[in-house]
Amino acid sequence: MAEVKIRDADQTLVMARQEVDYQDEWFELQPIEKKLISYSLALGIGLLIIFILVFKPF
Repeated sequence: MAEVKIRDADQTLVMARQEVDYQDEWFELQPIEKKLISYSLALGIGLLIIFILVFKPF
């Protein structure tokens, strides 16, 4: 019976460590990173529209 309780405690400990590692892996984006993502996305979509209008592939 004691072994079962130890195994449960070890498993809980392992799960807690994984949860902490997972939380440390992700973090909020900084405002400058958000701006850079939006600028690059807008530039890509804008260039795609220009390409479609200029070359009319359809």
